[in-house]
Amino acid sequence: MPTTSTVMTRDNFAELLTPIHKKVFFDSYNERPMQYKRIFKVEKMNAKSQSYPHLGAFGLWQENQEGNEFNQDRFDQGQVASFEARRFDKSYDLTWELVQDDLYNVMKGIGKGGSAKGLGRSLRATEETDTANVLLNGFTNVGYDGKALFATDHPLINSTRVVSNLIEGALSDESLKAALKLMRTQKDEAGIPIATRATQLVICPELEFAAKAIVHSILQSGTNNNDVNTVPNLDIVVWDYLDDPTGAMKPWFIQDTTIDNLLFLRREEPIFGSKQLERKMDYNMYGYTRFDTGYCDWRGLVGSKGINAPIVVPSNTTNTDDTNTTNDTTDTENNGGN
Repeated sequence: MPTTSTVMTRDNFAELLTPIHKKVFFDSYNERPMQYKRIFKVEKMNAKSQSYPHLGAFGLWQENQEGNEFNQDRFDQGQVASFEARRFDKSYDLTWELVQDDLYNVMKGIGKGGSAKGLGRSLRATEETDTANVLLNGFTNVGYDGKALFATDHPLINSTRVVSNLIEGALSDESLKAALKLMRTQKDEAGIPIATRATQLVICPELEFAAKAIVHSILQSGTNNNDVNTVPNLDIVVWDYLDDPTGAMKPWFIQDTTIDNLLFLRREEPIFGSKQLERKMDYNMYGYTRFDTGYCDWRGLVGSKGINAPIVVPSNTTNTDDTNTTNDTTDTENNGGN
């Protein structure tokens, strides 16, 4: 039977065009798996702002004698990691004449310049870039504890000790092992080891083949010895967006994915819609979403800029009034790169 096609009129412009462009938008947005979702924990924001307060930790239990009162300790409140939903949007215009003439295949959502396909890819790149910047800026930013994400002197709430998660040097067999060792020395807020273990190695694109050689070689990488490779079989995540535009850094870091540290918080899922432009035959196609990215804890992460720059390790101070002085010995292993 012959089929009848709907003739596009001004009244059904948006009705016919929007579903096509919406499909192209989301197909393009989802055409490849999001790389950051392997690194960041994705959660729903239930309000415009969301906070993660840090609480202190108890020290080791003390031995006691029969009939004595319980040993007392205190549980202090520390800093707060805060997130604020940020708005992201982008739009493009479709003229009536452009659609009618179909000069640039806009009916399929391809369009000229900024189109539905480009809009979807642009949002995916925006999310990847924003999350990657958390790490790229993690050597210079100031976080919830007054230190950068990667620092040699993270303070603890119930201890005078400071802890490092910053490593020195380009990615190599030696520096990776130093990072793994440094992660295993991470402490809770009372200065007690938390048995952190790296599960994946996240690298910039330039380090892909070096990382695979270090992790997957049967023999130790970078030497002429016949020593067996003792680097654990970490998952390697090549993050295309973990790229320093200045070329000064070749960043890499290890992560314990069992610890909540890097967060992508979605307040509103992406939407796609259209509206008629005032006093025109034309329409505006738009996309909109709200989210925030960041970190709520530095534990479970050890990172390097990927360059051989000296790292200054501050001395730990001793405070006789510290609640957990039994746990506060000086960290000689604070800088795993030395």
